Amino acid sequence: MDQELQHRPTRSGRHVFCLPALAALCLLPAAAPAQIYECVNARGAREFAQICPPGTVRQRQVTRSDEPPQAAPEAKSAAQQDAEFRKRLQDRQDAEAKAAENRAKAEEAERNCTQARAQMKALLEGQRMQRIDPDTGERINLGDEERAADAARQQKLVELWCK
Repeated sequence: MDQELQHRPTRSGRHVFCLPALAALCLLPAAAPAQIYECVNARGAREFAQICPPGTVRQRQVTRSDEPPQAAPEAKSAAQQDAEFRKRLQDRQDAEAKAAENRAKAEEAERNCTQARAQMKALLEGQRMQRIDPDTGERINLGDEERAADAARQQKLVELWCK
């Protein structure tokens, strides 16, 4: 009977052998490369899977395990981030200042256009127009020749400001 016990493996001996084998089996799926396929069926529907189902007309591998993972972009230092922020802030302020300047110019052009058109209308309607003599300070009514010259000048101003 002593001989039978010696040849027969003990229960604890089997566990010692099974434990490393079990651990090796658990590690195998983690070491297997992940492959993703694009599967197209007969109706043209696309599906992404590790294994294409039956009835797949076309399949192509989307990811490959031998490609190295892409490196993350380098983290920027606080000084670089601050400099970039200040540059964006300055650019935005410059753009806002330019937009405000453009608005002011447009408003000025609109006012000048309105005034030039009103003056032109008054000249064409024959309203009495006067000018002041710089030497004497006396008011002088405009004659026909002066009115025509003033109308031509106002027409040029209308063309300049009313675009």
